Amino acid sequence: MYNFHVNFEDEQRLERLSETFAKHAQDFDDLQNEMAGRDVGQIERFLPGTAMGSRASERKRAERAEALTRLQLLMADKFYAQQHALTVQHLNDAQDRLDTVLERVQREIELTELTLDEKRDRAARLEDGTRVYRDQHGNVRTEAGDKISDDLADGVVWNGSEPTYESIQADHDRIERLRAIESDAHAGQGRIGGLRNDLDNEDDPPSTEDMDSIRKDADGIVEGIEARLDAETTTRDMGPETLERDVATTADIKVPQL
Repeated sequence: MYNFHVNFEDEQRLERLSETFAKHAQDFDDLQNEMAGRDVGQIERFLPGTAMGSRASERKRAERAEALTRLQLLMADKFYAQQHALTVQHLNDAQDRLDTVLERVQREIELTELTLDEKRDRAARLEDGTRVYRDQHGNVRTEAGDKISDDLADGVVWNGSEPTYESIQADHDRIERLRAIESDAHAGQGRIGGLRNDLDNEDDPPSTEDMDSIRKDADGIVEGIEARLDAETTTRDMGPETLERDVATTADIKVPQL
């Protein structure tokens, strides 16, 4: 029993010695590789802590200097710096213009929805309360466009002030277009933000020609959206005339005697 215990301890010591020798051999190989310039990621094992910290700091400083040098060298040029500042302001102005577009389009949506509600209030109704409208061909339709049977249509009482089906659909279509403009304005803001990222790219800063393209791209984004909204505003300004035509269209309809 005693001899077995001694032999077991001897075996453990031999295993530990083998592991130690293997580790020393690996350390020697790693050191030779590091000294030969072959980075195996083990240099910190062979340098004092202060030396390793100093080496890491120098590497970080070198990396920062390399990353910033491209933009700093360009910004040292007076003309480049002026063009950069001009482009920054141009992109800021583009974002402001899109903010204005969003304010305007949201107001237009509200106004059109109010107009639509007012027209709905003047709509004729079936006996069950369903709103109905007469189209340009004399057919009676629901707001969804479903044609009403002649039997039901004959029972509708018209007073001459009802909006036409086309007028109602025009408001629905306009709201849909305005919603699209609103969505595109939000997307445009994202695209302007992307252009700003391109402008401030420290690793690959734009040339002055690139900055000119950035400004033109920003103008193209904003001007297209503004033009669409201006066209919708013109359409809304024609609203009262359209309403008068709606009334004229239905004014000669005979009102059934109750």
